[in-house]
Amino acid sequence: MIDANPQTDPVDPHVSLRMRCRAMGLPSWRCDGGGVIVADPLEGGVLGLWLRSPVITSLVEPCVRRWLAESPPAPVQMLPGVWAIPVPQQLRRRLVGWTVVVALGPAAIESDFFARACAAVQLDPHAAHRALAPLARHDDASVARTTAMIGCMAEDAQKISDHELDITNFTVQLTESFETIGVLYRIGRSMGELEHPARFVQQVCDNVHGALAYRWVGVYLADPEGLSEPMTLAGTPPLPADQLRPLLEGLAAVDDAPVRRILPQLGPILPDDGGQTLVQRIQRPGRAAGVLVAGNKGGPDPQVSSYDTQLVEASAGYLGAFLENVGLMAQQRALFMGTLEALTAAIDAKDRYTCGHSQRVALLASGLALALGQTPEQAERARIAGLVHDVGKIGVPEAVLTKPGRLSDLEFDQIKRHPEIGHRILRDIPMLADVLPGVLHHHEHWNGRGYPHGLEAESIPRIARMLTLADTFDAMSSTRSYRAAMPRDKVLTEIIRCAGVQFDPELARAFVTLDFSAYDEMFTRHAASAPAIAA
Repeated sequence: MIDANPQTDPVDPHVSLRMRCRAMGLPSWRCDGGGVIVADPLEGGVLGLWLRSPVITSLVEPCVRRWLAESPPAPVQMLPGVWAIPVPQQLRRRLVGWTVVVALGPAAIESDFFARACAAVQLDPHAAHRALAPLARHDDASVARTTAMIGCMAEDAQKISDHELDITNFTVQLTESFETIGVLYRIGRSMGELEHPARFVQQVCDNVHGALAYRWVGVYLADPEGLSEPMTLAGTPPLPADQLRPLLEGLAAVDDAPVRRILPQLGPILPDDGGQTLVQRIQRPGRAAGVLVAGNKGGPDPQVSSYDTQLVEASAGYLGAFLENVGLMAQQRALFMGTLEALTAAIDAKDRYTCGHSQRVALLASGLALALGQTPEQAERARIAGLVHDVGKIGVPEAVLTKPGRLSDLEFDQIKRHPEIGHRILRDIPMLADVLPGVLHHHEHWNGRGYPHGLEAESIPRIARMLTLADTFDAMSSTRSYRAAMPRDKVLTEIIRCAGVQFDPELARAFVTLDFSAYDEMFTRHAASAPAIAA
């Protein structure tokens, strides 16, 4: 994480000026705007002790008071042979302090005042005289020249300081811009993951938290499309999630609030622990979708910066666009699934005895996928495969499908074509590419004696082996025109008996352990509606 808004102190040109003056044998003090000394001379040894004598320092403040009334301030001879040269320090055109430069002449080290200053700090006058003698070389004319020279030095030091500050600020801006581009690039690159909205929202929180100096970042969605939870967090929130959630929910619920808010604290139950909280509304076309919250600003500057607001606003914009795309995709998926279910229901309704068959196979296939440890996404694909596994029966004559009693060899050959017919019907639909193997091979047998291609064992796609179990279970559990439904215990016994012959043994063992209560409820509903459909 970078410090997106570092508090870079302005480079103090007077520090550089004092170092130069020291090299030239010109001691100096730093004073505040009223003349109070805030920094003693840089010199050490005997010279430093003499300059720090209260007899000397007591003369500095009156000089500053005099300069406050002058425009421009001029050098002051504090004592014979002791001149104070003023260098005002300004910040944004406001006087904030003084550098008081001292020039010494020969008279300074010959007067009674010199001896009193030595006595005040218990200095040997002869030792002090030897230390100060090389510096005591100024007169009125040299002080005038020195004042002009110091003025030029101060101006140069200020320009250098300004340039260094400009470079520092430009570097910070470049760093911020680079970090912003990086964050938005990572977020934008993930926007195509419409199948995983929770993952995308978490990535937004993680990236914003990583780029900004906030203790935590959270998203609360009023309408969490495809998310199991409306709140997503990154960092270290000040409260447990169950206590934080009502606060974020309240922020999202304020319809007339500004799009962006800066709060001194998150809520009344939280103390003001320093650092502000930034709240940005997430917009979808025509409505608010939630809030993106960056909480408890840290770092050197506890105030929300323009960099913070720009990055959070852009991230909220990505979230709004992503959620809109997720919503549109959900609508398309619902329409697509509704079409599939209507199609399969219409095929099943050709025969009152197969009413709801595809939906029940879909339920069983999904349950088996979960029992085998597959992900919810994989289980959903198994469910879709179950829905469409018999679509090919649309190409089988209705007289054959609904014929009571045993089928002739020719009629059975017609039935056996339905997996390939279904595969041809569905193969041009990209969303069904992964379920096509189940459609084509759900009548293959483990021992290789199934159809249409006589595949055996693990050469049969796993999704097809799963559908074989679900399809056969429902067929045996249903009353057909040529026989009555089989009892549950007999159906399960038959599945175990045919394991390794018709069914994958491993899948068969897992299948018979399923909870069939949801299947039985669905079966009852379908049985009740079958007569009306058949009519």
